[in-house]
Amino acid sequence: MHSKKISIILLSAIMLFSFSCQKKEAEKTLNKKSEKIIKAKIEKLKDAAHGSLAIAGEGEDKTYILTVWGTPYEMGKAYGELLKDEIASHLTHITKLMVQKSGQPVEALDAVYEQVKPFVAPYFIDEMKGIADGSGMAFQDVVRGNMIGEAGEWHCSLFGAWGKATAADGHLYQLRSLDYETEANIQKYPLIVIYVPDHGHPFANITWAGVVGCISGISTEQLAISEIGDDYNKEDDTLAGIPFMFLLRDVLQFDNSLDESIERIKSATRTTSLLYGIGDGELGYLRGFQASHTICNVFNWDNLEPLTPTHQRIEDVVYWGMSWDVPSYDGPLHDKLVEHYGHINAEVTINDIVTSVGTGDLQTVVYDLTAMKIWVANAKADDESGPLAAYDRQFIEFDMKKVFADAVKAANK
Repeated sequence: MHSKKISIILLSAIMLFSFSCQKKEAEKTLNKKSEKIIKAKIEKLKDAAHGSLAIAGEGEDKTYILTVWGTPYEMGKAYGELLKDEIASHLTHITKLMVQKSGQPVEALDAVYEQVKPFVAPYFIDEMKGIADGSGMAFQDVVRGNMIGEAGEWHCSLFGAWGKATAADGHLYQLRSLDYETEANIQKYPLIVIYVPDHGHPFANITWAGVVGCISGISTEQLAISEIGDDYNKEDDTLAGIPFMFLLRDVLQFDNSLDESIERIKSATRTTSLLYGIGDGELGYLRGFQASHTICNVFNWDNLEPLTPTHQRIEDVVYWGMSWDVPSYDGPLHDKLVEHYGHINAEVTINDIVTSVGTGDLQTVVYDLTAMKIWVANAKADDESGPLAAYDRQFIEFDMKKVFADAVKAANK
């Protein structure tokens, strides 16, 4: 009897020691993973008449922060002046590589522009003219660089989680994972442009040097965008409409609410098959869009499509993995959202969800639309070291309330 008690005591001690070691190892892993997130320290570099340039981040994982204000042309000219070399290098490089990859001449991008031009608002043209004048590039070259998004396909993932899914803090979290061509070195000059326009709301375009349309971004109205490329309605696709990157930027610049964004997207002359996610931090939820030239379906979690074995509905979550009905991504994304249900937040998304699913190789952005914070990571550029995929690299955390407040203050000096 005595020996049995001793055995039980020893076994309990071993189990306690084992649990303690496992806990310490888990804490080490968590601390190691938390190193992926750093808070932005923004260092000012230079000024122009209608803008200023800064940089944020550590080591090789840095991004430019450009603040511009005024008319579209004034903002564009400041943009061009402050990032002259980066814009010339970036737009020329990506135009050449994308054209080579498609096997078409560069004039193909001119043909794209001719089709979309009747639907492009004058302020976009004025800004691109300003970029051309400020950087010394030909206007046509700036336009070509800004047509690549419409001419290509962006295979990505997104989710919005709120309510019961994020019950630990109750915030609205949104993911924008961009999976695209990393070998083209698009990521060489990552940039966040903070616009304080004469007309519309201040907003941030999370982009690269010289690009004026939006695929990732957030506004002072607590709206944020996510986007996925697809071809589910390719028989009706057209280029005779507003480029999707310009449409999404209009959402950020002009819309006061998600309802206004829904109406904008429904009433727009749309082009190709795409999926969108638009979150509204004031309302506290996200809606998903299945949009093409002829289709515009809007989804909440309870009517989310497609409904398949790997894409099941989750209360208070809207999500798509890589595109419309891709089981190899929908399944893992679903499983991770369920695993962390009730505790989904930015840290969980960065440290586990995107890395486990393997989505967001070119750019990964996480939004907290309740607290107005964002976390941004970009893929390794060709002259950098470390992991290639953005989701495996360092994320920079920005307090967008402060960033927008500082931008408005600079514009009003």
